[in-house]
Amino acid sequence: MIRFSPAPGLSLAMVPVLVILLALGGWQVKRLQWKTDLLAQIEVGQSVPPTPLDQLLSDEKTGKIIAWRKVRLSGHIANEPVRFLYTLRNGKPALRALAPFITDLGRVITVDFGYVDAVQNPAYRLSHTGRDVAVEGILKPFRKPGRFAPNNQLDGTWYWADIATMLEPFFASPTIETYMVDLNAPRLYPDWPEPAPAHAAIPNNHLDYALTWFGLALAAIGVYLGWHVGNGRLRFGRK
Repeated sequence: MIRFSPAPGLSLAMVPVLVILLALGGWQVKRLQWKTDLLAQIEVGQSVPPTPLDQLLSDEKTGKIIAWRKVRLSGHIANEPVRFLYTLRNGKPALRALAPFITDLGRVITVDFGYVDAVQNPAYRLSHTGRDVAVEGILKPFRKPGRFAPNNQLDGTWYWADIATMLEPFFASPTIETYMVDLNAPRLYPDWPEPAPAHAAIPNNHLDYALTWFGLALAAIGVYLGWHVGNGRLRFGRK
């Protein structure tokens, strides 16, 4: 027979603790499913040969999903200052170079050219700017920064890709603000940044996070029950 006399104050305090811990664990489970689907979508997109940007945009109008598809760009890099996007590479601070690219048909889209040295001259320009080039990459959907994202720095170092600011000088041209392109093919020129794999910036640790929150909930229950046992409020035995 179990005899249980819950302590009112401790029991009331446990309710919000468990609600919060279980809610956080459930949220991470949802994030895990979202991230798993995203990575699967990337795998599918990378299994298709590169497609010209304008063809992909036409496909999107017919209802096709074009996010994370391989894309081919033909045109030239705009003669604008490069923006440096702060990121991590193998657990260490790194920068990725962003620059606007003007296609042969006049569309302007932001391109992530890859990793550069952690310290860069604000006046840094990509070589072969203004010359006709053809590059390949991944068409990545643009995600707006979260509420707590830090402000970008005025020296051109960004913590999130401010596509609107990047494309502001091209207000008279058709700009693409819902996507950007991550180059993934070998660099065209030795002095260009090193392209990053599409998966490099997309870790999937949500299962670990979910187990952590659920584990904390179980630990809280264990402490709660242990306290009641130790104080004689929870007893197990025969009648």
